[in-house]
Order: sequence, then C-alpha cells, then structure tokens
Amino acid sequence: MKLPAIQFYPGDWHKDQGVQALDLAQRGAWFELLLMMHDSDERGVLLVNGQPMPDAVIARRLGLDNQTANQILTTLLTYGVASRRESDGALFCRRMVKDENLRRIRTEAGKKGGNPNLLNQKPKQKATTRVKQIPTPSFSSSITTSVIEREAAEAAPPTPATEKKVEKPAGKRPKGGVPPTLAEVQEYAAAQHPTSADAQTEAATFHDHYESNGWRVSGKTLMVDWRASFRNWMRRRPQFQATAAARTGTGPPAPARARTAPKSTDPARWS
Repeated sequence: MKLPAIQFYPGDWHKDQGVQALDLAQRGAWFELLLMMHDSDERGVLLVNGQPMPDAVIARRLGLDNQTANQILTTLLTYGVASRRESDGALFCRRMVKDENLRRIRTEAGKKGGNPNLLNQKPKQKATTRVKQIPTPSFSSSITTSVIEREAAEAAPPTPATEKKVEKPAGKRPKGGVPPTLAEVQEYAAAQHPTSADAQTEAATFHDHYESNGWRVSGKTLMVDWRASFRNWMRRRPQFQATAAARTGTGPPAPARARTAPKSTDPARWS
C-alpha cells in the first residue's frame, strides 16, 4: 500500500547546498522527480513497471524536451542532488531510500514489540525482542506514517494491568484464638470473686451478651482480651444496676430540680 503523503522539511531543503545551487527551473524539476519517486513501486527509486525510467520518459513526464531534461539530469547528478544506482542505472534519492528502509525496520520492530535495538541489528543477527513486549510509537524522519504502520503499532495493545485486591487485616479474636466457653467464664469469675453470690450469674450474663454480638465491644470492635472485659464488666455492675432500677422504678427517685425564683418585673432592677 502506497503512502498517502510525503513528509517535506523546508529547513532541510534550504540547507542543502546542492539544492540551493540549482536554479528555479532545476529545483522545480527535482521536486517533481521526488513526487514521482514517492509514487514509485520502490519508494525513492525512479522506476516504471519495475524497470529504471528512461531519460526520454522522464523528459515527457516533466513536460520538457529531451535536451533540456538531459541538461537538468546532468546538473542534478553533478551537484550530488540525485544519484544513479550502479546495478541498473535507476535515478534515486538517497534521503528517501534511507527513510524508507528505516520505516520498514520500525514497522517490523513494532510488530515484535518496538525494541529500538533492532535498528542496529545485522541481517544475520538473532532477534532480541519478544512477541509479548508492549509496542512503542515510532516516528519517521521524513516519510509520513502510513496506514499500515499505524495498524502495526496498534496490533499488539498493552495487556491491561490486573487490579490487586487489598485484603483488609482481620480483627483480632479474644485471647486463645477462639471465644471463651461459658464454663471458662464461670471458672474465671469464681477465681476473681470467690465470695460473690452473683459472680456466676454475671458470668452467664456476660457470656450471653457477647456471644450474641460476635464478641464485639460496643457491637463494633472484636474483643481482644475477654478476661479484661469481664473484670471491667464486674466493676461497672453497680452502675448497671442503678440504671436498671431507675428505669423500672424500683430504685430511689431522682432528686427534683430546684425551682428558681421568678424574675423581677421592676424596671429599675435592670437599670
């Protein structure tokens, strides 16, 4: 597939000493020859049907007589603007041939992963790239990127990154790794409060309360030390009993709020 456009750099054109040595007609003829080389079967080489384009055909394509066309071609070759291939004598542009070779290498490199080391490989050197490499974009120095080159660069899309699941650390369980049994709580209660008649009842209440909510403190955080929680439970037992008595009306009534004296209505009182 032919490239749809030619990349042209005015700065390079103006800095080329050979091109600037040409007159306006010769420069125009050379530019027309560049366009013909771009459309040639072998980009950068002036061919017609796979064979070197004869000088008479070049003159006819340029719209010039044979003598004028031959003079222009001689000037182009003398100033080093154009070159002739030794193998068949075909007229070619060194810059365009070099850029076309570079474009082909980058296209092949893009299919294999875009390793820039391929540009420096020798013909018999083993490939250094892997098929599964992420392709990298390439840029042509003077020839525009073709549709084939873009498709080659997009042929191997990057593998989507796998999202890592972050596992939340599990909360600590009560000491021993498992919740205590009722017998363990009652045994600990008897050891802590040997003279208390309510120790076993409180142990059962403590066990049932936390067993029902998964051994979580305030229903949120997993209990770390059930023995410390039981000791705290027993210390706060009087407070629990007073609260329960107040709710059921069996305890002492709450002290009545003292009434305050009514405010004075005398205007002089606030002057």
